[in-house]
Amino acid sequence: MTRRAPIALLAAFILTLGACTRNAHPELLAEVDVLLRRADSLKQLVDTIDLATYDHMDSVFRGQRTALEELLKDTLAKEQAVPIGNYYRAMDRSLGRVRKEIPGLRAELERSRTQLTDLRHDIGRDRLPEGPRTTYLQQERLMLDQLEKGVTTVTRSAGTCQREWQARHRAIAELLAPPDTTP
Repeated sequence: MTRRAPIALLAAFILTLGACTRNAHPELLAEVDVLLRRADSLKQLVDTIDLATYDHMDSVFRGQRTALEELLKDTLAKEQAVPIGNYYRAMDRSLGRVRKEIPGLRAELERSRTQLTDLRHDIGRDRLPEGPRTTYLQQERLMLDQLEKGVTTVTRSAGTCQREWQARHRAIAELLAPPDTTP
């Protein structure tokens, strides 16, 4: 009989531990899991943008910028001015946006993921009262909505840069090259 008492106590202790670790709000946990997957997806999108490529584009464009500005001041035929203007605008605005906003987006997505992980833990352990639990969940949802808009803007800007670079970089470089004076 003395052997059964420790076994019974151990079984009761294990059952008590199991009851303490049950998830208090499975529907909210499922919603947080969806938000975590969304944050991961956005981070993967941002991570596909190779900043070294855009740094190279920026370096080349900085060398071309003054000459392009001078060329655009001249009277050009519309069919020549439009592609040059499109290239200039893409490299000036879109490229700057990509290079400037990517590091901030990465940091914000990481912070959002950490917040969501902490929120999941707190909801799962029933450590938050109803009001704050709902408020925090709404705040994280809104933050992810804003981050998604930022990621969409940056990925579109990156696409614009890539298209303009591939379509016009060589022609612009040839146009700006000094004339060949070799006989």
